[in-house]
Amino acid sequence: MSLSKLSKYIFKVLCSNNGSLSYEELCSAMSDIRTVSDLNLSSILSNQQLFLIVSRTENSNVTTSGLTSDSQIISASCIRLCKNYPDKDCPDCGKLHLCRFFILGNCKFGEKSNTCKYSHDIHDFHNWNVISLNSLQELNVNELRVLLLQNDLSLLPEICLHYNKGNENRRHGICSRQETCNKMHICSHYISGNCKFGAECRRSHSFYGDDVSALLKKLRLDENVIQNLLKIYQNRNYLKQFHSSAGKEAATAFDSMRTKDNTSNEEICLYFVRKNCSFKEKCIRVHFSLPYRWQICKKTWQDLPNMEEIEMDFCDPNNITSSAIPPINFETMTCESYQVRRLSTASSVTKPPHYILTTEWLWYAKNDFGTWTEYENQGQKCSADLENFYLIENSEGEFNGKPNFKEIFQNFKSFKRDADFRRRPRFVSKQDVERKIQRTPKTQEGANVLESKNIPENWDKSALVDIGFKCIQIAQSSEEYKKIESLFQSSLQSTRIQKIERIQNLGLWEIFQWKKEQMKKKNGFQNVNERHLFHRITTPTIVDAICNQNFDWRIMTHEGTLYGNGIHFAEKASWCFDMYSESTTECNIMIMARVLVGESAQGHRNCHQLPSKDGTRLNLYDSCVDSISDPSVFVIFEKHQIYPEYVIEYVNSL
Repeated sequence: MSLSKLSKYIFKVLCSNNGSLSYEELCSAMSDIRTVSDLNLSSILSNQQLFLIVSRTENSNVTTSGLTSDSQIISASCIRLCKNYPDKDCPDCGKLHLCRFFILGNCKFGEKSNTCKYSHDIHDFHNWNVISLNSLQELNVNELRVLLLQNDLSLLPEICLHYNKGNENRRHGICSRQETCNKMHICSHYISGNCKFGAECRRSHSFYGDDVSALLKKLRLDENVIQNLLKIYQNRNYLKQFHSSAGKEAATAFDSMRTKDNTSNEEICLYFVRKNCSFKEKCIRVHFSLPYRWQICKKTWQDLPNMEEIEMDFCDPNNITSSAIPPINFETMTCESYQVRRLSTASSVTKPPHYILTTEWLWYAKNDFGTWTEYENQGQKCSADLENFYLIENSEGEFNGKPNFKEIFQNFKSFKRDADFRRRPRFVSKQDVERKIQRTPKTQEGANVLESKNIPENWDKSALVDIGFKCIQIAQSSEEYKKIESLFQSSLQSTRIQKIERIQNLGLWEIFQWKKEQMKKKNGFQNVNERHLFHRITTPTIVDAICNQNFDWRIMTHEGTLYGNGIHFAEKASWCFDMYSESTTECNIMIMARVLVGESAQGHRNCHQLPSKDGTRLNLYDSCVDSISDPSVFVIFEKHQIYPEYVIEYVNSL
């Protein structure tokens, strides 16, 4: 399991256990996965954006990573509910648009939010985008509820300080509001876990006391939440203290162990850089005008000035710091006491060669003279090869702060085990970006209209475009129409097709053909298993985006995950209705696509990536299916294996 996936797994474990566990409990809860080293665990838990570590006692056993067995690990997040929703229009606020009482667990309008003016849906486009940007897609509603309750201080009432002062014999302390007080009348030392009086304390130690119970009833708190309020409040206090200067000094310090490249996992949208992302605000990637983005965290992530100059410094492997004042340390990714990150477009080795504005990563090694030079093997530069190995290990394998060079470089004879390596991008200026964008219409990412090969014979050659797509309505009298109608209505006889449109996207077609050739090479130059399959569209507004940019499983995966977290396709159109538990009944659009299903493995709901054929991440299956012996549903994780070919609009016959 990669470091990134392991971090998400640990975070989910914490949220499913009411927000925190001791280090010993966490290790026990992770016993169902393979052994994780203390070093790996320490590296993950050092991320203060996700985890807070609190040292509880001084006399507990210390692990090799410096953590003690009873160190408390608390899940932390900057995600919050929007206070202006729904009274103000704030689509880009970066906060959740959800019902406050739904998060508290018991909205009086019911779970389905039929009459509540606030949303109860964490999967609507705004909320899912916020959740995705915070990398919380793995959490279910209850786990997200716990995370919000202990991190968003506006959700639960504060402890009444006036109640905790004055004569202990007085029921309400010195609180003048008494029964009408909107704060918790409960012992603050009990909440902090250090009340020296214990059961003999005259302040309340119960959330079921008269005053507290009345307040909780007003808030309509779910009983399950009430049962775990003590832990939630304790976690809240630790997180609140941590965000103060005193709390930072009191919290146990753990040195951050960062990777050599020090870049963020968030990916910049290639289409937006080219100014033509059809998914717009629904896009799960970061929208920015450059293929890189430097930010500093001062409560929230803020763009740094002079981004181009910082990038130029970073691209030079000889630089450990930027030339700006104050400087950025590229090894620790910090500026003074603040964390810094670099967002990037996808690595060039992960995309077809004609994609523009991907990030080309170069690998450097220090020679005998102490100079950093691009790594060569037998006189050949091999940055692309090293990058491929690196990405496989970083995203799918056991990753310990830097790649396992012993394994990665075993194919390179000139490798020296004790050599230092650096991974830095090739510099691209703003002018370079503009020049590449201006050249794109001539090539459509390498697919010139006049020079393109293997264009389907049934395409309308007069309707080919350099950029984007054209939808051509097919005549009902044509053989093409009758063939598609027959395939569609073979399982949906009770429908009537209104129209069929052919999608002509030269860029996607060229990429699809390129992917087919890659799969052929991988398969010993044998034909690839290609099928015509159906996908039901439950959100009609994204049809144009699919026609322009293809499917994106990270946006659409919540529509159906029966056999894996990818795009589900069915051999028969009728089976598409069985794959989606949540869909709009009025939606009457189906896409018929060419799909390179290749070699398939058995899929399941918790399948997050393609299974391996031999236990390595270099030899994967091409798709997942509902049944190996007689597949009818196919799950695709790589969009280049898909060409959306036809849009079918239909109505149900009476």
